[in-house]
Amino acid sequence: MCKTTSEEVTVVHNYINGKFTPPASSASQSLPVINPSTSNAIGHVVLSSHQDVDDAVAAAHAAFPSWSRLTVKARAAVMLKFHSLVRTHAKELAEMIVKENGKNLTEALADVAKGNETVEYACSLPQLMQGKIDRVSTEVTCRDRRDPLGVVASIVPFNFPFMVPMWTLPIALVTGNTIVLKPSEKVPMTMMKVMSLMEEAGFPPGVVNLVQGTKEVVEGLIDHPLVRAVTFVGSSPIAKLVSERCHSRNKRCTALGGAKNHLI
Repeated sequence: MCKTTSEEVTVVHNYINGKFTPPASSASQSLPVINPSTSNAIGHVVLSSHQDVDDAVAAAHAAFPSWSRLTVKARAAVMLKFHSLVRTHAKELAEMIVKENGKNLTEALADVAKGNETVEYACSLPQLMQGKIDRVSTEVTCRDRRDPLGVVASIVPFNFPFMVPMWTLPIALVTGNTIVLKPSEKVPMTMMKVMSLMEEAGFPPGVVNLVQGTKEVVEGLIDHPLVRAVTFVGSSPIAKLVSERCHSRNKRCTALGGAKNHLI
């Protein structure tokens, strides 16, 4: 249950090919974005269709050749600019997390800081991705190298609106992949701000895209033939379903469920 107030209500759109865009269908529905501490609606998030998924994946696929041809160093330089922008806008991002997720400001600032640690790690990938050459036998050598796959879909939950998306986005991007992100429909506004910061950092149109929605979008991303890999974070039952659906399509998948400490 929610109540409306006189405060400004944001309409949350997709971000496709470098632009914030409404859904392809004029008949698309929307859901309210609720501030858990007040029960007020602070926004409305559009529910995308398969057409929106197709548009986002097409943009990511078209951007992949030029992005992947850049050196790792060049891609990391763009990510380093994003890292700096996150530090500059950390309080603004945290305040958005407070509004749509319900964390207190201290916890929200920690959410941003921990996510930005992964961004910082991704900036070191020019050294970590150098690969190696092993002499495995007489006159036999093996070369180990990292090549980008293509379009990667990232499906993330509501509990850490900034940190969890950063488990995938910075590493996938610096390694040369392009991204279609599906945030939780409960907390879609933080990632809208992140898309603006990524654009300001210099990520070209199509390299990173955002599609709002629910189950239909998730299934559309998993099933799309141009999506080469999927990352998912959420509950264990849904992680199992995502993993099985990806593997049945011979698609790479990292599905994290439960989120419990591995040591007791």
